Amino acid sequence: MEGCGSVRLCVVSDTHRHRHELLTAVKSLQPLDAILHAGDETSDAEWLAARVDWPIYSVAGNWDMVTEKYPLERVFNSGPRIFLTHGHMLKVKEGLELLRQRAQEWDAQITVYGHTHQAISIWNGGMLFINPGSLSEPRGRRERTCALLEIFDNSKTISWDVSVSHVTIHGHIAGSVLKVALPQHATGSRS
Repeated sequence: MEGCGSVRLCVVSDTHRHRHELLTAVKSLQPLDAILHAGDETSDAEWLAARVDWPIYSVAGNWDMVTEKYPLERVFNSGPRIFLTHGHMLKVKEGLELLRQRAQEWDAQITVYGHTHQAISIWNGGMLFINPGSLSEPRGRRERTCALLEIFDNSKTISWDVSVSHVTIHGHIAGSVLKVALPQHATGSRS
């Protein structure tokens, strides 16, 4: 997924076979360029792929079997490099330091993870961390959430303007919107 102009991504995690909520959430955010699923029920990603026209990029969570199609982590370009993982192997329930280190190894500017079921967007140390929360069993809030990640190429400032919104299954914003500018720079050749 190479970035150009602008990109709209639906970010989900920890759907745990709550497929009606997953489909409703994804459809409420259309139009989309792709869907990122940060694990815990790759079978939900398979199910969703038969019902929508957007590409789905998914990783295995602690409930999933790791396969070639569903690795523990993946990295891709959507303008800025995005590191996608469930996070259980990087102990995200204990903090984000191992997650940060692994994302830096991949030269990522945006890190998407799940596992905690807590919706969070943090700009910290030059990296954007996004956990969409859970569409099945949210923690720390009542609403079931996913996230809308929007990336805009700002050629005037040579940056990507990034916006992250946590939204309910019906597309209503659940909290504040985080906006950051990520510098455009040459990244490593890993993919």
